[in-house]
Amino acid sequence: MDKQALLDELHASRADLLDAIDGLTPEQMHLPDAVGYWSVRDVLSHLVDWEAELVTALNQIQNKQVPGIMEIDDIDGWNEEQHYQNAQRPLENVLEDFEGVHRMLVRMVADFPEKTLADNRRFSWMEGEPLSYLIEETATLHEREHADDIRAWRERLNQ
Repeated sequence: MDKQALLDELHASRADLLDAIDGLTPEQMHLPDAVGYWSVRDVLSHLVDWEAELVTALNQIQNKQVPGIMEIDDIDGWNEEQHYQNAQRPLENVLEDFEGVHRMLVRMVADFPEKTLADNRRFSWMEGEPLSYLIEETATLHEREHADDIRAWRERLNQ
């Protein structure tokens, strides 16, 4: 995926997620069982955690380091640990980070050279995939997945 397509997809997936949560009250965002037992607030916090990890990874790549995100073997365990650490964070803080971390991610992707994002041989730890794949998998596809989850939950609430 070229850089412009990746940036377009980052914007589109965020717009899709914002559409999925549009109109929810703070009380609704705290209701359990939106995705598994997580609330919408928990899902947004989860997405912030992954995008923050991705921002850190991009920074590590710029510093010629293998990103720590590649060392997360137990994704479910990592998700639960992050959930536990963020369980008491106020919704306002989660929403602030939801916006700020995404803005930082988009800026970092925009600053990366096209070749660095698209070359599937550049990083051996990507096992033949380009860096754009890691970004797509961690950010855009992840947001779209949870946007769909939230829409399904909203449909169940309205039945």
